[in-house]
Amino acid sequence: MVEMLESYPIWWQEIDSPPPAEWVLLFEDFTGDDTAEQWALAAAIFIAQTRRRTAAGPTFAELFTYLLPDTDGLPGPLPRNLDFMQRRRAVAGFRGHAAIEWRRRGMISFDNGVMRSLRVGREFRERSRRRQQSREAARHQHGTPRETSSELRNMDTFTKRELT
Repeated sequence: MVEMLESYPIWWQEIDSPPPAEWVLLFEDFTGDDTAEQWALAAAIFIAQTRRRTAAGPTFAELFTYLLPDTDGLPGPLPRNLDFMQRRRAVAGFRGHAAIEWRRRGMISFDNGVMRSLRVGREFRERSRRRQQSREAARHQHGTPRETSSELRNMDTFTKRELT
């Protein structure tokens, strides 16, 4: 049995039963080379919007509920045979290890053990800065001294374009 436990994903190591397939597949999607960047960007955008609106970062639960609204922030149902601590360990492990991958990519940052410490990372800030500079350069090229009210209303357009 110990050998089986070692073959489980790192975020499921201390649980006796195997992880649900939905959880494994979504974790691969969150952290895979082809898709992690998109998920990390979506997370960073949500974090930036939350911080702008509330002056504090979202919790991991709020972030994952935003990313997975149809399943209340979980990749899928948990096995019924798990006790409370195993459920808690599974959810925290999954979310924490996905966030660690996004932090490695520089899109988000957080402090361990600190509530509401989620914030955008260095790479996200650099991208945002470049985007603002290119938008500013385009405005100057067209002779517009500052953002028009329609540009301010359509700030969400960048978010939607980046996620598709």
